[in-house]
Amino acid sequence: MRMLSVPNYALYEVHANGEERRLNPDEKPLLVQLNWHIDDREGRFLLKNIDQKTTPIEHNDINFKRKLSKREKKEQKKKNKLAKLNSDGTSNGPSHLPGGGTNGLHGHTNGTEGENQVAGKLYTELPETSFTRSISNPEAVMRRRRQQKLEKKLQQFRSRDGGPDTGGTLKIYGESLCQDVPYKTLLLSIRDCAQAVVREMLTKYGLEKADPLHYCLVQVNSDGSEYILDDDECPLSILMNHPTSRGKFSFLIILFV
Repeated sequence: MRMLSVPNYALYEVHANGEERRLNPDEKPLLVQLNWHIDDREGRFLLKNIDQKTTPIEHNDINFKRKLSKREKKEQKKKNKLAKLNSDGTSNGPSHLPGGGTNGLHGHTNGTEGENQVAGKLYTELPETSFTRSISNPEAVMRRRRQQKLEKKLQQFRSRDGGPDTGGTLKIYGESLCQDVPYKTLLLSIRDCAQAVVREMLTKYGLEKADPLHYCLVQVNSDGSEYILDDDECPLSILMNHPTSRGKFSFLIILFV
């Protein structure tokens, strides 16, 4: 009588280039995943039968694995791409024999090939999950999103019929609020009044709880004269309508006493 054997399963890490490794019982999958960034690669975990032939790598050997250089990584990527193209060309269909039959070798798949197909499906059929680690730089992503947001807002201010723009950037000096940050650049509309600019400047400097009525926006001319803007005056409109022959000027925010 044939005895039934209970399959024994283990956890493997599988990478896009076909590499796979069996995790040791004392290894922690989350720590293994976090260490993938050392070689700048992605990976996923696969639970499968350990009876399939897999060469386990000792845990101590991981720390001594040499990192590939940029040139070696590029060559490895080319080799993988060529191997994939060759495999696609040879697996278009079963080869036909002269007698009209098909070659039985192509129709036979063993257990190892089945496991390789399962590992390949991790990157072709299964959807992305939150457990897949991303190697993107979050600071660069946020900086790019802010830039895209500013560009989108600038597009709204630009005139489509050849007329003057309805918005732009304006530099407001705020040394009285913070000596380390002498000014802030705001994206304003020509209809934004001085009171709204003061409120936004206080927010930019982290003074959201301050009363905007205690601050005012001042226009400083090139001759040293100063003019306090009323709450309903629009600083960007003043700048765009100011003739260049009268010299340059700047805006600053001060505490109104």
